[in-house]
Amino acid sequence: MTNLSRAARAVSSRLNTHRGCPSLLSRSRAFHAAANTNRSFLSSLLQTAKSNNPITSQWYGQPTHETHPELVGPAEVTHGIAKSEFEARRQKLVKDLPLGSTLLLFSAQMHFVSPHVFHSFRQDSDFYYLTGWNEPDSVVAIEKSATASRGYIMTMFVNAKDPKKEMWEGPRNGIEAAVSLFGADEARPIAEFRKYTNKLTSRLQDRKSRDDVCIFADLDTEHGLLRSRECTAFKDQLRRENMGSHIHRLSPLVQQLRLIKSPAEIQLMREAGRISAHGFGQLMQRCRPGLSESTLQTVFEQATKMALVSPGEDGSVTDRSALSRPAYVPVFASGEHALCMHYVQNSSPVKSGELILVDAGAEYAAYASDITRTFPVNGRFSQPQRDLYSALLSVHEQMIKLCHVASGYSLNEIHRRSTKVLATELKQIGLDVSDRDIDEQLFPHHIGHYLGMDVHDTVDINRSQQLKRNMVVTIEPGIYVPYDSKFPKAFHGIGIRIEDDIVVGQAEADIENLTARAPRSVDEIEACVGSVGWESKA
Repeated sequence: MTNLSRAARAVSSRLNTHRGCPSLLSRSRAFHAAANTNRSFLSSLLQTAKSNNPITSQWYGQPTHETHPELVGPAEVTHGIAKSEFEARRQKLVKDLPLGSTLLLFSAQMHFVSPHVFHSFRQDSDFYYLTGWNEPDSVVAIEKSATASRGYIMTMFVNAKDPKKEMWEGPRNGIEAAVSLFGADEARPIAEFRKYTNKLTSRLQDRKSRDDVCIFADLDTEHGLLRSRECTAFKDQLRRENMGSHIHRLSPLVQQLRLIKSPAEIQLMREAGRISAHGFGQLMQRCRPGLSESTLQTVFEQATKMALVSPGEDGSVTDRSALSRPAYVPVFASGEHALCMHYVQNSSPVKSGELILVDAGAEYAAYASDITRTFPVNGRFSQPQRDLYSALLSVHEQMIKLCHVASGYSLNEIHRRSTKVLATELKQIGLDVSDRDIDEQLFPHHIGHYLGMDVHDTVDINRSQQLKRNMVVTIEPGIYVPYDSKFPKAFHGIGIRIEDDIVVGQAEADIENLTARAPRSVDEIEACVGSVGWESKA
């Protein structure tokens, strides 16, 4: 054994024995800062020797520049987002908070289909936005400090590397990576979080220090979000000690940051829109009467993946499809199924003469797209279908033109405007309807919502807020004609929605439609649907 091997194993042993020691991990951070002089040597000291653990040779629990240079750049924490941007987000978050404030962010938890069978993990969006960390059972504590060089101290509580568990569950990032890659000042095993909360509650119990303690955390399960077990344990601890009233909600503060997208975020959303628009083009080309809604869903999802595979000149390929997955459970609603806003059974055959409403989108590098198109299964609109579609398309295009700061509009004001324009358009095709008819039956949902890491993004921010540059919103007017004698029979059972993802501009010329490539006009749709033959691969 060489002296280097002995040194590496000695330090590895110390780290494994004292993983809970903050001072040792603080020295670990300083050690990494000096790595410019001898990166490979220090790496061998600070990490358990990777060659000794072939099961987890990938080493990290998510793509990093070291393991996936084709996906993550040298200055990036996650694909497309630099370490400096994560740092700027955290600094903006603490900037206006009182000194001594403590912010607690809890990761999402794994969800199970049945015993031992789990869903694909998706991180809590606020947690990911501030850290880029993509593992469950994790907590981040950010303490605003006047003495810290960057204005705060960040401590991460995460799962340590464990070869026996990683053999079954796959690699973990580990404690050292929380410091060296993700920007924590200290990192500790997740089991030590209880000690940390005990200190917090002790300060709350002390009348002398209570007024100086300001804790921000999200402990509820609002909107169906289930956070880590540590969140539940902390909430129970506060309830037992009657201290819940001292906790302020954190998510509304983070959502104010998430509402305005950075250039890097818009680029990721541009790519999400591109691959989703490609999926719609492929879906329309392969649509045939008799196919199942479920089969068409598969066509769309496979096409969004393949849109990220690029051939090289030497015969090789570049494949970024690992960065993509469905942004939400899609709607493939043929015929009268389209009268249901969120029909997701997707189990019926599509029929000639009917329309199919498809509301689907891909997520790319944690950012969502959200597109809806409605098109004829056989490739040709009937006259009533064409009239209704053209009326709605006119509303859609007029509302997109209002998505700029100079208009002075909010999403709520655009919605109110859209109902008036829709009534005018419908009257021109023989549908003379009241405001009540539109609000309660024909167009019962909102014109749009904020879009970002979540499909319904920043849900605590009211849609009455005036639009600001680099917000991203959806514009999605709909028309759903029930089987009701007060409406012309030719339109009964027809449901149409058209939706695009819009970057708000300063002026109308600055507006960007991220999903404009998906066929939308009557002529584009009729030229596309059914234009590629169908062959079974079985």
